[in-house]
Amino acid sequence: MDTKAPPTPAVSTKFQAPTYDDDGLVSRDRLIDVLREGRAKRLALIHAPAGFGKTTLAVQWQRVLRIEGVPVAWLSLDRDDNDVVWFLSHLIEAVRRVEPTLAGDLVDVLEEHSGDAQRYVLTELVNQVAEHGRPLAIVLDDWHLIDAPTTAAALEFLLDVGPDNLRLIVTSRTRSPAVGRLRVRNQVTEIDATQLRFDHKESVAFLLDLNALDLDSEDVHRLWSSTDGWVAALQLATLSLRNSDDPSALIRGFSGRHHSIGDYLAENVLNALPADLLDFLLATSVCDRLCGDLAAAVSGQRRGQALLEELERRDMFLRPLDDNREWFRYHHLFAGYLRRRLERDHADRIVTLHRTASAWFADHDLLSEAVTHALAAGNDTGAVDLVERQAMHLVEHSRMATLLGLVNKLPKFLLPSRPTLQIAVAWANCLLQRAQPAQTAIDHVRAALASATDDTSKDTLGEADVVQACIDVYGDRIDRAATLVAPYIVDNPGYRPWLVAVSSNIRTFVDIHTFDYRTAQTRQQWANAFHATTRGPYAGVYGRCFAGLAAFAQLDLVTAERLYQEAVALARRVAGQHSHAARLAGAPLGRLYYERGETDAAERLLEECHELGAESGVADFMIATYTTLARIKALRGDIEDVWSLLDEGDEAASQLALPRLSAAVDYERLRLHLALGDTGSAQNVLAHQTEEIARGDDGIAMATRHYQLTMRARILTAQGDYDGALRPLSEIFHESSSVAWRYAETTARIELAIVLSLSGDSDAAVRTVVPALVSGARSGLVRTVIDAGPELLKIVGRLRDAGRCRRWPAGLTTVPSDYLSRLLATAHADAERAAIPIIDRPAERNPTPEEPLNAREIDILRLLDRGLSNTEIARNLGLTINTIKWYLKSIYTKLGVARRGESVSEARRRRILT
Repeated sequence: MDTKAPPTPAVSTKFQAPTYDDDGLVSRDRLIDVLREGRAKRLALIHAPAGFGKTTLAVQWQRVLRIEGVPVAWLSLDRDDNDVVWFLSHLIEAVRRVEPTLAGDLVDVLEEHSGDAQRYVLTELVNQVAEHGRPLAIVLDDWHLIDAPTTAAALEFLLDVGPDNLRLIVTSRTRSPAVGRLRVRNQVTEIDATQLRFDHKESVAFLLDLNALDLDSEDVHRLWSSTDGWVAALQLATLSLRNSDDPSALIRGFSGRHHSIGDYLAENVLNALPADLLDFLLATSVCDRLCGDLAAAVSGQRRGQALLEELERRDMFLRPLDDNREWFRYHHLFAGYLRRRLERDHADRIVTLHRTASAWFADHDLLSEAVTHALAAGNDTGAVDLVERQAMHLVEHSRMATLLGLVNKLPKFLLPSRPTLQIAVAWANCLLQRAQPAQTAIDHVRAALASATDDTSKDTLGEADVVQACIDVYGDRIDRAATLVAPYIVDNPGYRPWLVAVSSNIRTFVDIHTFDYRTAQTRQQWANAFHATTRGPYAGVYGRCFAGLAAFAQLDLVTAERLYQEAVALARRVAGQHSHAARLAGAPLGRLYYERGETDAAERLLEECHELGAESGVADFMIATYTTLARIKALRGDIEDVWSLLDEGDEAASQLALPRLSAAVDYERLRLHLALGDTGSAQNVLAHQTEEIARGDDGIAMATRHYQLTMRARILTAQGDYDGALRPLSEIFHESSSVAWRYAETTARIELAIVLSLSGDSDAAVRTVVPALVSGARSGLVRTVIDAGPELLKIVGRLRDAGRCRRWPAGLTTVPSDYLSRLLATAHADAERAAIPIIDRPAERNPTPEEPLNAREIDILRLLDRGLSNTEIARNLGLTINTIKWYLKSIYTKLGVARRGESVSEARRRRILT
């Protein structure tokens, strides 16, 4: 089995500052002083047109910071960084190169995920830098190449909420990002074209000291005045002045006659070069970066590396991009002129040059640049071919975001007729839980092959069925999934192992939700051989998790735990400690840990999965994450976090059209409202469940219906209609028993026992609940019992006392007393901090009412009063979101409240707010 897949090759020179010799630079001491004076500010923005020395100044400032012990990450931007996922991936890699302890597996999260992952990655990067504590600077060179709002928003987020130890240095031809807001907050240092121009002293240093030109003071002054200190013009002038017999005459001519820098280049620089060197310059100008082998291929001159070094020696605007002088690039201004001259003098060569460059990049696995040059050559079909050949390789190595970024570069009109590419696009979107784009790609496949009869096309259509089934499973529907994948789960299947493994997982999901739990586990044992030979962790992770779900449903928590732990270990070994796959597997494992009372371990796993947002696996995983984590937060007393989590869960259910998730989230809302004594709000939650679910053999529909029936029963119980409550609960119990869904049968018994006890029929309550407690003791259920609430714990207490006094109810199986004692002890410990009643000791939960707020807490209260969200408050105060949450918890505790609105009202009552 492959281990961690190699990423699509990143351009290593993107993360290195251009290599300049100190002896070849004019010291910009006056500008370094400006930057040093503003070093405490969040942003240093160096902006001016081309040729003013922006990057050179950034390099000099980088060197100063490094001498002072500040790590400086460097990212040279290009047009591909308009894809925000690529930008963030490159940003993280740049940071990791100077601080390897930061950013961890965040690139993998981006590749294997999208949407919410982008927000998570930014927030996590900010938090990690803040916790790191030590200063960190990041240079973003050539920001003017970015015009995508999503990438701009990512930078603005860093500028708005970045920690005090993070500094950003941006070079650009435009005066951008977020300067207005930062100016108001005095958080930006600007250096513009006026400041970047060489003053007279710097011009003297450049012309006489650095370039050793034989000029008198009048020549220097005239040249400085005529160029207005424009660095590029001065450098161009030196190239001609070195070989001029009459420098003064040339300077006078330049001053009065040359109105464009292009004319000057043509007449005084390029035309003076040997013909082979000029041709080399023009041919290689089509490439944004060059190495010797690439330059030789494009130019047709074998001495590629030697010629690059010759151009560098001649100061022909060629700069090395690494310390080994392997990669180079032309100055943007110079490259632009070379390309215009190439188009003017040799337009017929351009297509061939780009085709050659594309072939070279493709041969060296640099796919993005290969595609860029193919498109520049007008070879749109060839560009699609390049991506199509690598598409499934990228998917199977969990590089979905890279694939979709490449596809976005291609001409849209060519894509629908490419079934092989569309299959890969469908898989990528499906695995990212983008149902509609995945469905569109599948529709393209079917349309393109509608009349095909060859075996290859039939195989492709069969694979389309598997993708369709996968889309269905993510959409929490199973009505056709088994039929769609049936051809792939036969003995000795002749298909790719990955297809067989995925098909087995889909069929296992169907087994679980048609109550065929034994077959689900047996099927996964059969599938293990295929999981072992697939690339990437996903098939094996999902397979083990699904088998674990089947075991959990049968109350075999020991087997479930083993399978979940195997899934997490596999994901971490193959994809990384904090990879998307590891976080997914953490959801069911966290749910199991919580059930056993291992709350801290459960919270860590579920928090990591929660960070993935709405796109965190199948509905079972999302239910485990949102509802279990909400219960943990309630135990911690973090009521605001509880409501926030459940709101997120509801939004995810709506966004992804998942009725089962919606019902699960609403059930948690309703039980919370009732626990707090708010029956009216609980009734409103029940009214939110408008879709009536019919009976059937579909376990997904049954689970959704059971959530709704339990909510109805709880409302009726709160209203004192115990007979009315018993009817839906009895229906749930009988349905669960008939299909051997042991966990659901156990929870139904618990709900029935509570209602029977409240109605005064204690004997019936005991007879009903004891079998559930026996099963709980055998399997290790803890939270399912405790979370049922105070009334059930009263029954548990009476049973424990009956066992101690040897008065156990006749005819009932004995429940181990140590199990009952553990339940009660855990419940009493919970009651100290929980936001809802656990046992009948509410007075112990009241907070101290009149503790004063500090100044920062009052600032946050004022922003709450204005209706700002946590994110907006964080940006306004220059803090992280986690810091705001910490302050909110303190505010709620001091004010004795549970929600944002309550805190504002209480603050007004105390006259903290007026």
